[in-house]
This record gives sequence, C-alpha cells and structure tokens, in this order.
Amino acid sequence: MDLNQAEVAVTTQHLMDIRQERNNLLQMSDFGDMGEFLCTCSDLFPEEEAPEYRYTRWEEIPDTLINRKWLCPNFFEIREAMEQLEEPDKGCFFDWCARCGHDIGTEDPHLLVAHYLELFGSTAYMDDEPCPDSGDDSLLYFPGISGNRFDTGIPRFEVFDDNYD
Repeated sequence: MDLNQAEVAVTTQHLMDIRQERNNLLQMSDFGDMGEFLCTCSDLFPEEEAPEYRYTRWEEIPDTLINRKWLCPNFFEIREAMEQLEEPDKGCFFDWCARCGHDIGTEDPHLLVAHYLELFGSTAYMDDEPCPDSGDDSLLYFPGISGNRFDTGIPRFEVFDDNYD
C-alpha cells in the first residue's frame, strides 16, 4: 500500500442523481494538500455551485481513509508521515492502528508513525512472517523493539528472603 500511488475516481451527487455520472480519475500524487485537491475537483465540475463530491472507486487507499461520501481531511498529512515507513510496514501500521484503537483520521499521523517506529523499528519481513504485534499468542522477536522490555535489573527488594515468619 503506497499512498503516493493512490488513485480516486471523483464525481458529484448531482450528476449521480440525474444519471449523468462522470468519473474523473485523479492521481493523488499530483496534489500537495487537500485545498489543491478540492480546487481541482471544483474545476472538473464548474457547472455546480456547491458540489457534493462522491468517490466511486479508489486504489491504494485503505477503507479507513475513504468511502463513497468522504475522503479523510488528513489524507495528505498521513501520506507524508507514512513516507518514513518501508513498504511492508505500511500495511502493518494500519493493522496496528486498528488493533490499538488509534484513529489515524483524527490523531496526529506523524506522532502515530513515530510511536510505531519506536515500538517496532523499521523491520524487514519475509513473505510469510506476520506483522509485529499481530495479536497471536506466540512470543516473537522483531528488531527494533526496546531492549528494556524484559529488563533483568536488580529488584528494589529481595524476592527470596530466609526469614519466612
């Protein structure tokens, strides 16, 4: 999943209602922010004063960031933040967000990516390996996880004492 390769087919609700639907396929890499994207959309439909954009199909965009009536307002910030991740980590990142209850659409994507990298680092996977923190019960080792996870430092008090009374 590469948000730089994302494509969206855009039309308007008015055109759908009068059955003159015109899909305009837009490459999301052509735009730097949501304002630029919306200006291009309004240029595609100059006959409508206040168009309600509808997204009829999309590629390379997770369903958490788009549906028929909505495109995440943070899409371009998320795309920028995800450039820090390697290709195998991008899908795992979205899985991790869903499992841990992070809403990438409303939370700061740069902080989420930084937190993910802090936990798991940039890992290299074999094709059959699961994502880090995949939810299975096995103990897996992934490079980049903090060495302090299983700290064997000196305990504050003696665990085994000769005095059992």
